[in-house]
Amino acid sequence: MINYYFHNDPSKLPDYSEGCHPVQLYKTHDYDKTKHSKASRSLLEKVRKLGVPIDADAIDLVTIASAVTAADSFELRQNAADAWSRQMHLHIPVKDENLWTLLSDKLVSLLNFLTGDQWKFTFFQSTMELPKPINSNNAKKTCNSLKGLNSVCLFSGGLDSAVGAIDILNAKSKYMPLLVSHTYKGDGAKQRAIKSLLKSDFAELSYSIYPSLMEPLKGKTDISMRGRSFNFLAMAVLGIIALRNANDDSNIDTIIVPENGYISINPPLTRRRIGSHSTRTTHPFFLNKLEDLLKDAGFHVKFVNPYQFKTKGEMLAECKDQVAIAKAIPLSVSCSHWHRRNIQCGYCVPCLIRRASVHHANFKKDAPYENQNLKPVIKEYKKRDDIQSVQAAIIRLNKSKDYRGWLRQSGNLPSDPITREKLESTIERGLAEVESFLKAATV
Repeated sequence: MINYYFHNDPSKLPDYSEGCHPVQLYKTHDYDKTKHSKASRSLLEKVRKLGVPIDADAIDLVTIASAVTAADSFELRQNAADAWSRQMHLHIPVKDENLWTLLSDKLVSLLNFLTGDQWKFTFFQSTMELPKPINSNNAKKTCNSLKGLNSVCLFSGGLDSAVGAIDILNAKSKYMPLLVSHTYKGDGAKQRAIKSLLKSDFAELSYSIYPSLMEPLKGKTDISMRGRSFNFLAMAVLGIIALRNANDDSNIDTIIVPENGYISINPPLTRRRIGSHSTRTTHPFFLNKLEDLLKDAGFHVKFVNPYQFKTKGEMLAECKDQVAIAKAIPLSVSCSHWHRRNIQCGYCVPCLIRRASVHHANFKKDAPYENQNLKPVIKEYKKRDDIQSVQAAIIRLNKSKDYRGWLRQSGNLPSDPITREKLESTIERGLAEVESFLKAATV
């Protein structure tokens, strides 16, 4: 088991060794890249620029999420005993160490489900000062932009989040959201391009924690990043706290998670993908467990996915501004390999579902793909796995129609039978979209 030690003050961090990895949090002190890795360097400055006080419990939450994301990035899955499930012990400074120690078992259970790893947490007292709002005209302007808002909406730069933002901000809606976005390398420009299509003015909190390895370990980061949604949702909670404090309204509680129902459930295409090998970033079971954990921590927020029972193709076809979404499609990113080459591969599962949705909704212009033609991909050993897995699932389900059994393999489902039936129908329609696209693309 690797021990990850986090602190904002590098003088409090141990030296690096084979079983000990020190990580400096935040930009409160100088950073020595030869001795420590780093995470969340600019995050506190982003919080200060909101121009509104942020509660200590929200800072604790994003500190924990930043530590999880850093460890998730730094620990190579290939080094695990089974080349997947890693063992990580995180030592994290928080203001309320007693609370988070009491909640550590629930946090472990949540993250084990999300990432497939074995987590352990030790919390200790943080000595870091809470970030104070910047007293500047820009910060005051940002604070004023938060007034009147009643929710937070995640905005990733993907196609689903583009539909969500366009539907909410370009049409009459009961939600007036703060957009929260996380930027990796190359994401920011695409997010800004999509935001330019929105007709309504909006407030946003765009951030990045940029986990970065110490110099001697450069180039040894993991790319699976199963825990990234925990970080994203933690920042959404901080956004809720900012809205409550800016509006003096403790009833603001809604976090909108725009995700099509197929990817939300993401049932495993083959037996070897059962478990966390299929991502669970917005699975209803995960969001419900996180909501319960946050309630125990005193946050009282609720996650809402307006598209839980919509396929990606249906989201596109029913988007309230067809002109805007047509322009957003070529600008958005869905690919799981995007950050490796800065171009969408065209053949991974997210790309296949995306391309099937564009095909279903009859849009003519899509983004460029590294592998525009799928026929050669089917013959390439290193690329064909996802396509063949989708085809195998289609053949299997056309014979058995056991969608309920298939869905259960991705995680526990809601107990309400009507909800389960609606989820089954959504998955069936989503797979039919992919089947139709593959028939057209591979003949």
